[in-house]
Amino acid sequence: MPGPNGSQPADPIGAPARLTMWQAVRQPWLIHPDWTVADHLAWLDGEAYDTGTLAGDPAEVVGRWLAEHCRTALMSRPADEVRLYMVAVFDSADEADVMAVTMTGANLEPETLCLTEAQWEQAHAVLRSELPHVTVTDARTGRVAGAS
Repeated sequence: MPGPNGSQPADPIGAPARLTMWQAVRQPWLIHPDWTVADHLAWLDGEAYDTGTLAGDPAEVVGRWLAEHCRTALMSRPADEVRLYMVAVFDSADEADVMAVTMTGANLEPETLCLTEAQWEQAHAVLRSELPHVTVTDARTGRVAGAS
């Protein structure tokens, strides 16, 4: 944004949008694919989502969503296909969006997750224990540069 001394960052406008309940089920499913419907309902409750607003029994609705996530997930790939996984953490959703657009322009398929600081710390611990070969680069300001 133009300023008196040249270009400068724009002031943020409001807080990031809250995830839909469907998105709030999908994100932990990506991190914890072994969670049950009860686990997801407990997590939603802990994150102050009102499952009473769902059309139907919350356990049935979340169960359908989880089944759909499993059905549409790519579970098998050709043996000779090489997969590159990139995990990067940014200060803001806008910075993450810029990276997603850049990756899409390079014909890569980014999977973008927006997590709170506490959720990221938990997800990072899971990544380190279950996928130790994955390098995580923390691109947030004020953090030690490099892989973790």
